[in-house]
Order: sequence, then structure tokens, then C-alpha cells
Amino acid sequence: MSSDRPSINRRKALCGAAMFGAVLEKTLASANADTPDGAMRVNLPPDYFSDAVTKLRTHVKMIGSLRDGTVCSFLRLNIYADQGKGNFIPLFTLNNIVVDHWTRTDEHQYEMRKFEVGYYSEYDSHRPIESFNNPLTGKTVAVHQFKLGPVPRVYTPDGVIAMGFTPKLLPIEIIGDRVFLATESIESRADPIRPDQTLYVNSFMTLSTPLGAILDEDVYSAPVHLQLQNKSHWLSWMGMEEQSGGTVARGYGSKIDSLEALPESIKVSARRYVPEIFDTLNWTEFLFEESEMLKAQQENAKTA
Repeated sequence: MSSDRPSINRRKALCGAAMFGAVLEKTLASANADTPDGAMRVNLPPDYFSDAVTKLRTHVKMIGSLRDGTVCSFLRLNIYADQGKGNFIPLFTLNNIVVDHWTRTDEHQYEMRKFEVGYYSEYDSHRPIESFNNPLTGKTVAVHQFKLGPVPRVYTPDGVIAMGFTPKLLPIEIIGDRVFLATESIESRADPIRPDQTLYVNSFMTLSTPLGAILDEDVYSAPVHLQLQNKSHWLSWMGMEEQSGGTVARGYGSKIDSLEALPESIKVSARRYVPEIFDTLNWTEFLFEESEMLKAQQENAKTA
């Protein structure tokens, strides 16, 4: 992977870091800590987040960690059917658990290895499901839980190097006393399992954190709220390949201190349905549950 990493001029990086420190010192000096509501009030220059190093550090601090370590997140995704007309139809909820291992590999370069799982439950409920009565077909199908990883990513001042779809960082915004960071992935590529078809992804993530956490140099991993929206094809296990439309997901969650901080009912079900996430140090072989399921289906069709 090292041969694919963008190079960054050392002088440019050092200048960026010095600029970040100078602006930060002036910003904190101008902060008014005595506001009636206790919120931080600062006067940041309009181009504060335009510097490549400042933007990188803010991105990594929010999505992960500037210091080597593990960052865990939990999101609840309500998933709906979009048939291209009429209202969305609620289907089920995905309980999404993410474990990211972060390593600083250079002065301004960070590597992350992502492990992600999710088990399905009844819509807007914590009750797990092993089968699903599809309201669009009237058929009951077996549920295949979601597993993905390890997926490497490298974060540099020149952008993100990712395996597969790459999130694009949108301009960082300050609204009130919070920092908002949004990413989008609007991409398509040939389906590696079904070469005659195209995979489309339309995925949008928004993270927010208190401005104070970004300005505090002693904070290496900012506490963030997460929101996710995406539009995708039908899940393969739903048996909807011949029907137009797809799924829409609306998710929300946050970073958590560790997997032990998961809600108890979520933790119990996760250990039953997606235990791999609790032992990522021994999860070394790449796994994508949907691809594995499709391959098995194709093999079964050949031998039938």
C-alpha cells in the first residue's frame, strides 16, 4: 500500500502544523468562556478549515483518533423499501457495530483498519430476527447478518486512500458551538459477483462534535454524534433481484468508549449473531457477508 500513498512535502506539512498552532492560540485567546449558557464563543477565521493539515487533523479526530488506538461506534439504521413511487415501506432495523484500529504512520498520515458488523431486528426494535416476512413479496426468507472487514483506509492531507468506495469530505462547517463534518459517496462500479450488473452507492454521513473538542489539543478522539443516510440495491437475501427499486437507510448513533458500553440487549444479541466483532485481533481474513452468500448460492445452483 505504501507505493499508492500520496506524497506530501515535509516543509508544506510543517508549515501547515505551525499555522494550525498559531491560529489555535489566537482562537483560544479570543474565546469568551463567560457566556450565560456556558457555550464556547470563538471568532475563527473564515478559511480556518481550508488548510490541508488542519482539515486532516479535524477529520481524523472526529472520525477516529490522532493517537494510536481503537475507536468503537454504534448506530441504529432503520431500513425502508423504496419502490420508486409512493411512500417508503418500513422493513427492519440494522444494529450496526464498528471497530476501527488507528495507527499514525507518518507525521501527517493515519491508517485505519475497519471491522463492521450488524444484526437485523424488527423495525425500530431490539428484537433480533432470523427470518423476514417480506411485505413486498409475501414470502418469508432467511436473514443473513452483515459482516465486513478488515477494510484498510489511509488518511493524508491529500485525501483518503480506500479499498472500494471512497467517502468524499465536504467542507467542514461550524453551526452554533458545534463542528459538522459531512462525507458523501456517490459512485458506481461493476458488481464483482454479478459482472453483468452495476453496483451503485449513494451514502451520506454527518458527524458533529463540540467546537471545544476540536480546539483542545489534549483531545485526540472527539466525542461525536453520527447520522447516516444511504440509498442502495435490494439486499441479496431478500429475493428481490427482479424488482425495481431498492432500500433506503436512516441511521443515527455515536462513538462509544468500548464494546462493553453497548446497550445490554444489543451486546447479548451481537455476541450471538456477529461474535467476530468482539475478537478483531483474530479477524484477519477479509469477509463480506453478502459476497459470501452470493458465491454460495451460485455454487449451489451449479450442483443442483
